[in-house]
Amino acid sequence: MAHKLFNLYKRPTRKKNKYTWYVRFYDEEGNRLPGRSTNQTSKSAAETWAYEQLKKGIISSQKNITFGKYAQDWWIWDKCSYIKGKLARGGEISRSYADLMRAYLENHILPYFENIKLQKINTRLIEKWLMNLSEKTGRTGKVLSPSTVNHCLTCFKIMMREAVRLEYLNKNPADLIIQLKEKPKERSVLTIDEVKELFREDTIQHVWGGDLRHYTLNLLAASTGMRLAECQALQIQHVHDSHISIVQSWDSKYGLKKPKRNSQREVPIPKKTSAYLQDLISISPYQEDEDIIFFGNDRKSPIRGELVLKELYRAFENIGISAEERKSRNITFHSWRHFYNSLLRGKVHDAKLRRLTGHRTLEMTEHYTHFNIEDFKDVVKIQEQYF
Repeated sequence: MAHKLFNLYKRPTRKKNKYTWYVRFYDEEGNRLPGRSTNQTSKSAAETWAYEQLKKGIISSQKNITFGKYAQDWWIWDKCSYIKGKLARGGEISRSYADLMRAYLENHILPYFENIKLQKINTRLIEKWLMNLSEKTGRTGKVLSPSTVNHCLTCFKIMMREAVRLEYLNKNPADLIIQLKEKPKERSVLTIDEVKELFREDTIQHVWGGDLRHYTLNLLAASTGMRLAECQALQIQHVHDSHISIVQSWDSKYGLKKPKRNSQREVPIPKKTSAYLQDLISISPYQEDEDIIFFGNDRKSPIRGELVLKELYRAFENIGISAEERKSRNITFHSWRHFYNSLLRGKVHDAKLRRLTGHRTLEMTEHYTHFNIEDFKDVVKIQEQYF
């Protein structure tokens, strides 16, 4: 007689008189497997979900499941149980990050592990895969960088750690795998004289082609340390006379989202930056509070990132920084964050600086959780001096 495939049970949620149905599957010997949420609120829907899992072969048994079966829905936004669980517990994960992890999985992990049973994956096998990956040629024709290989390893480790938590495995064979050594190219910053030359008001026509959007966007980044995606997401309602509110970021695929690591913050701006922002807003064809300041094709979408870089690099050339020099010095738009950090480092307290840039740290104090423009008089003084 065939043994039972699964049994259902319900647990109360935080909402009164609301329940979520859970399921316990059985392996081929009839042993009960750990319970897991179906994310369903009705028994019939939970039963349908359980049969779908069995049909897909995902829950056939702990002993026989292959990595490919286990990975079937991983990193797919509306299907991945790991993502749903992380978000339900208040964790942070973006759709663009999930897409990136799925690409690593499909391109570099599944080709090696897809048909191997989870129980057969050991440390030696993972080490061999990692070394092979470090010699693999990517789509550009170049060998994968240590950084890319390490990202693949991070993706794999997360998946294997979750397999242990869900009791597919007793231990994580990837725990002892060490990342490759990376050799990131050191990023340079512009000199004070170069920055002043870029933002001279009497040469906007020559240096920036008279385009106030690109001039102001870069002035904003230089004087606040904002990320490009944060500048792109800036709306009229976020600009105040003495400061700006950084509450969102721009994703080229998914639109507005929270800033990186949810680093929402208030940042003071010097008078020059404030004046150009207000000028830009006043001449904009879009005047609603939620309209994008650095708009692109319409009021809800910003200037494309590649166009921002193109105009910035053209401005560099107009003040005498050739493309060759720019590349050798590794100066990019992100260099504005490095410039801002270097400008303020040692002049204001590190905890305050981290609060301004949105960098996370254990030393962050509660005092700077609530914005007060009076707390940043020293920052404003430095900003006014250089901008």
